[in-house]
Amino acid sequence: MVGRVEWAVQAAALYERVHQQYVGGARKLESLINELIGEEEGINYLTATARAKDPESFLAKASKPHPDDPQRPKYEEPLEQITDLVAARVITFLVEAVERVCEVIEEEFEIVEHTDMGAHTRAQGVFGYASKHYLVRLNAHRRELPEYAVLKNLTMEIQVRTAVQHAWAEFEHDIRYKLDIPPDRKPEFDRRFLLAAALMELVDNEFTEIDRLYRELAAAAPNKSPRDLNTSILTTYLTRRYPDAPHAKTNHYAWILSILSRMGVTTEEGLTELLADVDSVAVQAAMTHRFPAGTVRRLDDDLLAARGTAYVDLFPEEERRQKILRGRLRALGTAGITEA
Repeated sequence: MVGRVEWAVQAAALYERVHQQYVGGARKLESLINELIGEEEGINYLTATARAKDPESFLAKASKPHPDDPQRPKYEEPLEQITDLVAARVITFLVEAVERVCEVIEEEFEIVEHTDMGAHTRAQGVFGYASKHYLVRLNAHRRELPEYAVLKNLTMEIQVRTAVQHAWAEFEHDIRYKLDIPPDRKPEFDRRFLLAAALMELVDNEFTEIDRLYRELAAAAPNKSPRDLNTSILTTYLTRRYPDAPHAKTNHYAWILSILSRMGVTTEEGLTELLADVDSVAVQAAMTHRFPAGTVRRLDDDLLAARGTAYVDLFPEEERRQKILRGRLRALGTAGITEA
């Protein structure tokens, strides 16, 4: 009978031979997540990355004993049972963005398992780790697409958390799991990590409140037109025009600013004149967005309503974008906002 460790070594040798396939799968997952939450939904997030488990880490996990029998391996079939061979992590600035990312994940993937670490921590009446953890598979549609063949039958892990939560989790992991803390010193470490976790929750709450105050001030700010548009002025302008819309990524503001420049719109006054006859509420009602549109997406939709096919024609080399815009233009036409 093959021993537990020998079994793990054999499995690790097999994994090392196919490791590059998982590396390729991680690249596909990372690209897909960035496309879904960034390009399509315009969510304001810090990073979305994915990795394939390295062979050394795989061996360590495959070598774990079964909780009921130390002589048996915990994973009889490590390549099938270890669920983080490909894993992704999305880090956001605000808790609100975590919720939006989770909505996209739940819509776009087949959910195998979902664990809300924050809810678990709160239920215990303590402070601590507050990440959202998902085990997912590609949805049925994507499993049939050739470009996702490497991920077709794979269960993957996706974690979503704020930058503050991420810093705490990474530091806590390094200390607790990589340092052999003497038993008599453990309470001291526990107490300090608990205090740090409480402060972490406070910081996330304060960031949310700062964002609310910024929106409030932006909405009340007097219109100082004409002012030349830049990313800072445009961000405030869009926050004022769409007070309930989530913020977009910084590079998205720069992108829409370049579009406005191509349209000859370079000042707040010019943008206001362009959008004067656009009913933004009616435009959003006509759209088929699955999730609340961010500020840049809202402006993108309003520019389409204002210029119609002339706006679509600004993107002659971008077939995918033209297809998306034509679909939205038809929706606007059906609603009687533009010519169908």
